[in-house]
Amino acid sequence: MSKKRLVTTAVIVAILGLLVYFQVQHWRSFDWAKFSAASHVDPLHIAAAVGLIYLTYVLRAVRWKVFLEPVRKVPAKDLISPTFIGFTGLALLGRPGEFIRPYLIAKKAQVSVPSQIGVWTVERIFDIGAFAILMAVDVFFSAKIQSNPYIGKFRLAAVVLCALVALAAVIAVMIRRRGPEVAAFLHRNTARISSNLAHHVDQKVRAFGEGLNTISGTGSLLKLIALSLLIWFLIALGYREVAHAYPPEPPPGVTEEGPPALDVETARLADLPEYAGLPLDEDVLADLKPALEAKGFKVKEEKGDIWLMRKGKRLKKIGDRPHLSNMDISHVLLLMGFSMIGSVVQLPAVGGGSQLAVISALQVIYGIPPEMAVSCGMLLWLVTFMAVIPIGLAFARHEHVSLRKVEKEAGREERDQEQEPAQDTTPYSR
Repeated sequence: MSKKRLVTTAVIVAILGLLVYFQVQHWRSFDWAKFSAASHVDPLHIAAAVGLIYLTYVLRAVRWKVFLEPVRKVPAKDLISPTFIGFTGLALLGRPGEFIRPYLIAKKAQVSVPSQIGVWTVERIFDIGAFAILMAVDVFFSAKIQSNPYIGKFRLAAVVLCALVALAAVIAVMIRRRGPEVAAFLHRNTARISSNLAHHVDQKVRAFGEGLNTISGTGSLLKLIALSLLIWFLIALGYREVAHAYPPEPPPGVTEEGPPALDVETARLADLPEYAGLPLDEDVLADLKPALEAKGFKVKEEKGDIWLMRKGKRLKKIGDRPHLSNMDISHVLLLMGFSMIGSVVQLPAVGGGSQLAVISALQVIYGIPPEMAVSCGMLLWLVTFMAVIPIGLAFARHEHVSLRKVEKEAGREERDQEQEPAQDTTPYSR
């Protein structure tokens, strides 16, 4: 292991250690017996979730075929095995395995490795953009999460994410049209700081430009957008299937004779978090109604149920909260956002940040009991991140691919490219 990788791993381990410490402090009352009981899930839902995730890998191969069309006509079926092997390398090796997929595709399609690393970069923009669109639609138009006390922050995050994607798109258009000029401009300005940095930036911009040259026109762009949206919608369906694998929970605080308990979500919305779990009796309602009315909500009692209203529309039944067994797409999209943020801190084959972020979101945002939140967070990670390994290893064995060897070769190709002198033309001709 290189010194740089050793230091990076040590920093990540330290961060994960701190996260685990804070979580342990939060879970002092964690009940392992409840965790064991909560982990009994329906295998059919898990199988459906794994099937949906596998389908997204196939669609990723189809999307990469569209990227390659201006340069090489490669059947999508020929890109399926590199896709599964590449994501298996990412799961087992962590960040160093990210370039396995573009390396294998470059060899399969007989194009340059840097060009496919550029495609990989462009693919990331489409992924983030597709998720940003789904997230924005969710937080601005889905009625099922409008009563969430954090909805304002979610909307702000969606706007910021869409703005960043728009900025990335503008930069991409500039590089596509005037790539060599942009690279030269950045080279001149970064050279004042470091010649090595200037050369590195120059090569990255040119590689990114090569990736952009694979978008042949409006038709190709629309295909890529549609495929990206479909991929992320299927991932959301996979999340929902995992959540629905858990059995229904009895509403907390409900007894046969007493009223339901105030749910965490409504209590936080009213800025009365200390009331969460209290029976919805006359005293609690007397404090709850004016607190909610001050924020533009109303409380309406109807046929024995107590509803949270806004502008004459029912938002939710007070006392209910999202259970894993009844979560919808609008709920799991928020979990996906937390997972993406947490995935920045990952260890090979261990993960870490993604699971902790999802577990925390399940508890804080939806009030899921800690034992069930931990179980669901770990299962989501296994299904969406690790389930690819058996198929990926089978493809690797069939094609005689060594993940370690390919990872080293991909890294060497990238380093060799960065050491080459900058060129003023891109390798793809129109």
